[in-house]
Amino acid sequence: MTKKQLWIGIGVLVLILGGYFAYRWWKAPARSAWMLIPSDALLVLESTSLQDTLSQQAKLNEMALRTTPVFQEALQSLEKFAWAPLDTASAVQFLREKPIWYSLHPTSKDRLGFVFYIPISSIQDQSFVNRILNPNADRFRVLSHPYEGTRIHELLTVRNESLGSFIVLDDYLVGSSSTILMESVVRRMNQPFTETPLQRADVSLIRQGNLAGIYVRSSVLSAILSPNEASTDYQSKYIKALLPTELLTRFRQSPSRSHLIGLSTDDIGAKGALANLFDRQTPFRISCGNLIPDQTTTLFHFSVSDGPRFGKALTAFINSEDDEDTREGRRKLRPLLQNEENGIYKYIGNEIALLRLDAPTADRRLVMLIHSTNIERLWDRYQLAALLASGTDHLSNSKPFLRYRISSIEAPNLPAFLFGGLFRGFDQNWLTQVGDYLIVANSQSVLQEYLQSIDQRTVWSESYRQRDLLTQTLRPANFTAYTRFSRAGESVAANWPQSWQILLNHDETALDNVENLIYQSTYGRERIYSSLILGHTTRRASEAVLNRVFLHRKIALNTPLASQPMVIGDFVASSGAIWAVDQAQQFTLITPEGEKHTLGSVNGPVVSSLAAVDFLNNGRLQYAFATSRSLYLADPVNGLARLQSFPLPEGLLPTTLMAPRRDQNRSLILLMLHRNGSVYGFDRHQKRFVAQFPVNNNAGEGVSNFHATVRNQSLSVVSVQKEGKVFFWNENGGFQAGFPLDLKSELISPAWLEAGNPATITLITRQGELINLSSEGQVLERNQLFRPIRRGSFQILPEVNQNGYLLLRTSDTEAAILDRKGKSLFEVRGLRPGQTTIRYHVLGSGVNLISVKSGNFTSLYNLAGRPVGDRPIPGNFPAELQFSPTRNKLFVYSTDTKAVQIWSVKLR
Repeated sequence: MTKKQLWIGIGVLVLILGGYFAYRWWKAPARSAWMLIPSDALLVLESTSLQDTLSQQAKLNEMALRTTPVFQEALQSLEKFAWAPLDTASAVQFLREKPIWYSLHPTSKDRLGFVFYIPISSIQDQSFVNRILNPNADRFRVLSHPYEGTRIHELLTVRNESLGSFIVLDDYLVGSSSTILMESVVRRMNQPFTETPLQRADVSLIRQGNLAGIYVRSSVLSAILSPNEASTDYQSKYIKALLPTELLTRFRQSPSRSHLIGLSTDDIGAKGALANLFDRQTPFRISCGNLIPDQTTTLFHFSVSDGPRFGKALTAFINSEDDEDTREGRRKLRPLLQNEENGIYKYIGNEIALLRLDAPTADRRLVMLIHSTNIERLWDRYQLAALLASGTDHLSNSKPFLRYRISSIEAPNLPAFLFGGLFRGFDQNWLTQVGDYLIVANSQSVLQEYLQSIDQRTVWSESYRQRDLLTQTLRPANFTAYTRFSRAGESVAANWPQSWQILLNHDETALDNVENLIYQSTYGRERIYSSLILGHTTRRASEAVLNRVFLHRKIALNTPLASQPMVIGDFVASSGAIWAVDQAQQFTLITPEGEKHTLGSVNGPVVSSLAAVDFLNNGRLQYAFATSRSLYLADPVNGLARLQSFPLPEGLLPTTLMAPRRDQNRSLILLMLHRNGSVYGFDRHQKRFVAQFPVNNNAGEGVSNFHATVRNQSLSVVSVQKEGKVFFWNENGGFQAGFPLDLKSELISPAWLEAGNPATITLITRQGELINLSSEGQVLERNQLFRPIRRGSFQILPEVNQNGYLLLRTSDTEAAILDRKGKSLFEVRGLRPGQTTIRYHVLGSGVNLISVKSGNFTSLYNLAGRPVGDRPIPGNFPAELQFSPTRNKLFVYSTDTKAVQIWSVKLR
């Protein structure tokens, strides 16, 4: 072979290789963003529409992707970077319809940050990138530094405020607010790419018709749902057991456009017990909408078609997921659980649901619904299960309430023994029957309130928005977990890791846009078919009416009122009434239609709050209130009310009237303070006040209130005298050991009893010394609070319904609201001396307000000190407040000279 031939051969070979590699490059698929995403990503999402602009009308009527939790935070990281160096039109043009990827990563122990990946596919895209690399020098500058062969740029303002770091590749513009994350991306680029089944180069997280796709790692689900080691939140633990290990969810708009629906299909993995639990169980839609009250915060729902098969599979599932206590309880019930012919599961119908009702405090107010094809047999089986679990042979008698008969059984945690740890929290079992459903509540008061809602038809099936949610948005599923986030958001977020709380739970968070957070799943042998639904069924307020005070209604009267009117039920929704006492001492009932009925007379203005009690045991709740001389009990009947009066013993302070929460039908139904610090109880049998908790030194003078709570099913009461003597009683044991205790300090406000184990007592001296006492009378801690107001005094400010307290520091013309540790929340100045009343209101749904009546006007504030309402509300007496979560409105009841006025404020 000649030298010339050799060079020709080498040239031909080079041409062939060059052509081959050019063909491979031309035909090669575009690089996937998976090849750039660091391996520690907690979640990855992709969307072509997240960056779309949104009209004001759409914000009110639709659930938009860009206002959804996680998606909003991801978009903010992009917009902060892209919208600064580009004008608005250019930024919209650059980002329009691009499949932009985002990944979330930890940046420190308690911080998370996003990385965004913008595809670059045209010459026009490159011109936008060049504008970012070379921005307006009068406003921005770009710094660069090399890192492992790649140059990382940082975009800053002329004031050295960083807008983010970024790198420019041939096919992607990658950016983040964190330089550390950009270095992680560079390191990922320099590593060999090992594909997983999900991360194939041809896989996208979105498909045609989807708004976005999101992939969540199993460790993220565990971190968000799993409680702390010391926590006893078994519901979170059980929900985790019902979820897939990983989620790849693709979002689309619901037909009503008020919700986003995310659909996913995931491997069931090692959850064989979960697959067996719903084996051959046909899922149905939720059909108990007429039994779900409006005040439901959380709903867990199981849909089954074969109750006995479901019950048989429960044993293996509970044994794999629950603790020894539940398994021990099930062992006691084994004869009933394993009896296929006449066991309890034989009578289980198509639905089992657990409701958690709204509570102003952290109380777990639970109601369980069990559908049955033979409700009488299910009732008998449930009572038999109670006998086996408790080892007793006694069942309590039933009694009437409204149209139902309610009864209690002694079988703590029986629902958990029967259906697993998700149904924990039933220390008591109060039962009734509604149609084909067995209703179980964890206290008498919860069951009574539940039945009142059913009787008044304030339920989901009566609200067209909630009805549409049930019939259109929600799908047939084996398991549904529903959370009304506007009510339960604080308690849900409390279990999150600190990093997730910082990312999502902040001011102007997207969490405020989510009212309904729903997870649904249907289970096959190999797959879990899931739906994640986010949205709202409450009409949102426009800026034109948000936080504006409107006169909703004015009801004229013939005679001026002598005291603040009392509101019963939801008057605005025509399911309540107003009771009023005029200056002629006539007791008048006002109906929602405006009719006025005089029902009798009283001997003076009403000076107490209104307390609901079960006094007559006639199947209805009665309402107690007091004048300066008498106690009155009003029994609503046929839309009116019957009055009974009882004289007050000398020395009682009627302003302190309260009804302790009692879940047993005991004789002591009302409490009232004596001026010497003793606490009297109203005995339903004797029909008079008796000195139930007397002080052993009558020489002192009590402060103007006391606190009572139930501990271990026994009433505990704490009271103080002004010179510093503290009294602590238990209704079964008299004085607690170590009491009375003499603090030798001047006190002007009540003590507060925390009903934990052990119990603690908090009180504050006039000079601002915050004192914590043990249940044995030992001083645990003293803390002197800051006193910037000259001649100011401190006191505890209890909530009007005893649902917590704050601290208050006042002078003649100024007041400061403090939290329970003494930290100042906000201050109010310019108050009228001697004409100011400050009250603390916990209204549920996270609405906590302070009302300040100074002169003839009441101003409302949230706990951050922001005014609620755009102007003070006129009224001769302190205002009565009600919050309606279904309307997102605050209703304020005040009085004119001869009228009752109802004001409304749209809050959200």
